[in-house]
Amino acid sequence: MLLSLVLFAGSVAAHGYVQQLRVNGEYFQTWNPYKDPQQNVTRITRKFPDNGPLDDGTFNGPNITCKDGGNIPVNMTVKIAAGSTVEFLWTEWLSDHPGPSARFFIVMTYLAKCPSGCSTFKGDTGNIWVKIQDDGYDASESVPWASKRLPLVNSTWAAVIPKSISSGEYLLRHEILGLQRASEVGRAQFYPACHQITITGGGSANPTGIALPGAYKEDDPGILLEYRNISATNPYTSPGMVSSSLSSLQLS
Repeated sequence: MLLSLVLFAGSVAAHGYVQQLRVNGEYFQTWNPYKDPQQNVTRITRKFPDNGPLDDGTFNGPNITCKDGGNIPVNMTVKIAAGSTVEFLWTEWLSDHPGPSARFFIVMTYLAKCPSGCSTFKGDTGNIWVKIQDDGYDASESVPWASKRLPLVNSTWAAVIPKSISSGEYLLRHEILGLQRASEVGRAQFYPACHQITITGGGSANPTGIALPGAYKEDDPGILLEYRNISATNPYTSPGMVSSSLSSLQLS
């Protein structure tokens, strides 16, 4: 889907959202902010108003949890077996935003367990968000920036549901963080969305994570930076990393 261009002060700002999930070859429709409100349908995704990022300077508030649609739970989940790969099919960032300066962003995925089911859980308090995927700048890759690799893989990014994580209902939060304006305080661009899932066949792990809102700070070196200075000798460190996330979970 081709989206309209939005110009800010002569530069192009990135826009997009996840339009489908794919698990083991099966597709699941996610929230479409331009069609679903008129059709009055419910998706596994918590609704949000458009394809844009959070407003400047608001990422340390409640909208960072599941975007700026009110973080309203839905009465629906999709079952995903622990150890499965979830693919997130984004709208076409390359088509939306031509030019090299518009495509410097990172991709992250988190899980938060819904203690009594996701239909009554907002996930906006406590250290509950466990990062299971993190791709930013990798100097070992022929194309180091994740943003530059996304168009090369049909605008599709993947995350593995850890085999060891306990079964139950979860919020699956997938996020792009745009860095093209990150040299100015509060102007990094966040595109989170929350999908409600039920993990089956899991283990016993219930790791501690981070709080969203709370963990992302305006002066975080992964949020306030000049992306042009990132290199093999000056690596990028993404926000929200904690030792109990990627390092301690069995991902495959």
